[in-house]
Amino acid sequence: MGELGVLVRWELFRLLRRVSMVVLVALALLLAAAVLGLTLAQNLGAFFFPGEPGYFQVTAGTLAAVGPLMAIVLAAFVHAADLQGGNCRTLASRGTARSVLLVSKTLTCSLALLVYHLVALGMAFLLALFFSPNFADWQEGLAGVAVAYLASLLYLALGILLAHWRQSVVFTVGVGIAFIFLEAIAYPIAGELSRFLDWPLHLLTAWTLWGVTNGLQGDSELLAPPWFIPIIVAYICVLLALAHLAFHKFDLRAGGE
Repeated sequence: MGELGVLVRWELFRLLRRVSMVVLVALALLLAAAVLGLTLAQNLGAFFFPGEPGYFQVTAGTLAAVGPLMAIVLAAFVHAADLQGGNCRTLASRGTARSVLLVSKTLTCSLALLVYHLVALGMAFLLALFFSPNFADWQEGLAGVAVAYLASLLYLALGILLAHWRQSVVFTVGVGIAFIFLEAIAYPIAGELSRFLDWPLHLLTAWTLWGVTNGLQGDSELLAPPWFIPIIVAYICVLLALAHLAFHKFDLRAGGE
């Protein structure tokens, strides 16, 4: 445990020193702040749209959209970059167990995602405190942020598997983000075709990564949202187990290969 703690602290230190990562997180937080700013302007009457959205709910929705993308990029920065650059091979040659390396990097990514979600939640809390002090939707919003975080962990596990499969930053980012956008575009179309043609396509897409995360958000007719929690946890375990298998099976690259 001592070695694992040291590696996690080292990974977090390295992550904070990567300018590209800091810029990415800052842009993601600016996006959350911009959405909250528009929500504030709407609630203050600067422009008119039906309803008065809650700050916690809006934050949960933003995190649900941005979190998976952040997770894929984190997997590329923390896992794929070190595999491609030879850092993992160097540490393994010095006696660090591969399992410890994998767990430390996974914990680092999970903690970084948690901090991102908590900071965004903090911004919603401040706006609700000053402009909606009754906190009418805080419970539903807090549950939504927790759901968004669990969904981000699912896509983090996918990114980690991609990173260990090809040991390439470009492959991890490209395939991971393309997969997310393919799900976002293709699966709703499949749902409409399912209703129009009376085919059971929606039953198939309901068990994909997109399907189970939407089920957790209450958009499934098959199961109640709490039932998707163990399903998503099982998916995460399977993806990480496959990443662990790839990490132990494939040779580690030296820098420059």
